[in-house]
Amino acid sequence: MSSKTILKIFGGSVVAIILWYSMLPGEQLPFEETVIIHREEILDFMKHSEESPLPDSLKSNFNGFDYFAPDPSFKVSASLERISEQLELNMTTNDGKAQVYTKYGYASFELFGQQHRLTLLQASSAAEDGALFLPFGDNTNGESTYGGGRYLDLEFTKRNTITIDFNLAYNPYCAYSASYSCPLPPAENQLTVAINAGEKNFD
Repeated sequence: MSSKTILKIFGGSVVAIILWYSMLPGEQLPFEETVIIHREEILDFMKHSEESPLPDSLKSNFNGFDYFAPDPSFKVSASLERISEQLELNMTTNDGKAQVYTKYGYASFELFGQQHRLTLLQASSAAEDGALFLPFGDNTNGESTYGGGRYLDLEFTKRNTITIDFNLAYNPYCAYSASYSCPLPPAENQLTVAINAGEKNFD
């Protein structure tokens, strides 16, 4: 399964549920609770969906992934600079192949006193719903997190800002099985800080 399928899985029901709760009159879930809801939805998908990358032998006893504790300091508001040209990015996959994405824009933000800029991508399969794909690497890769980097799905926006919540970062499917082909974060999306948020290594 490629990241294009992953985008559709995690970019739909999970986000919809969190938004539904947040829009209830007089109801605003605490930050930690929205993250927990997100993780519970992923657990349900991994245990029960036919699209789950986990082998059937693991599903029945699977109790969820290992995560960093929710930390609001890793939820940032970034300025968004859209790319007017249709620039394509060939991304190398873990099995030596390539997947083509379109560069949508640049997200610039400050984290722990440092300025960062990440490239937001769009897959052809996500063009209709506007989902944005953010593969990134950081200083935790190969230690507390998967060595090949992690992913984020972001909501399409026409504003000049976009929210990036690293607490929702997840592993590509190739972290669970070598049978999957997953794009590796490009050099321009390698952060020089430790993102101690989101999903940890899969054991």
